[in-house]
Amino acid sequence: MLQKLLPVIIIVVAGALGGGGGFFAKSMMSKGGDKEASHEESEDGHGKDKKKKGGGHGAEEDVGGVTYMKFSRQFVIPVVQRGKPKSMVILDINIMVDNSLNEGAYSLEPRLRDAILTRLLGLAGEDMLPQMLEDVEKMQYMKAALLETSREIMGDAALDVLILDLGIQSY
Repeated sequence: MLQKLLPVIIIVVAGALGGGGGFFAKSMMSKGGDKEASHEESEDGHGKDKKKKGGGHGAEEDVGGVTYMKFSRQFVIPVVQRGKPKSMVILDINIMVDNSLNEGAYSLEPRLRDAILTRLLGLAGEDMLPQMLEDVEKMQYMKAALLETSREIMGDAALDVLILDLGIQSY
């Protein structure tokens, strides 16, 4: 009888000790220890609480009079030559927008996505997208073309186009 109960008793005791230890560790971590160890009141300003902005995909970040409009998805552009796909280009694009447009920028996203995608497909037809990795001038040309397209939709509130990520997959 004891041989059958001993494993059950060991499991219950180990579970209780593990749960108690976890609760104790969590409560100690939330207190932050003493003031000397936490660095919260350092004289040189290090370790003080800093407010984090709620960034993330699709969020706006405020930086001195401008807002960065983040598209909800990346742009995927096929590069086609002679009717056959040659490669696939993936771009993560943000647009620097004047604060005057602020919340209205996201209401323009569908029209803006359509215009930018159309322009990117045109650039892909000119074989501009794969070459921009090799030539900085072509990258600048593409950014200027996308800024021009953005300004057609947003007006002068579009200040710059930022390319955050770029991926090319050859077939």
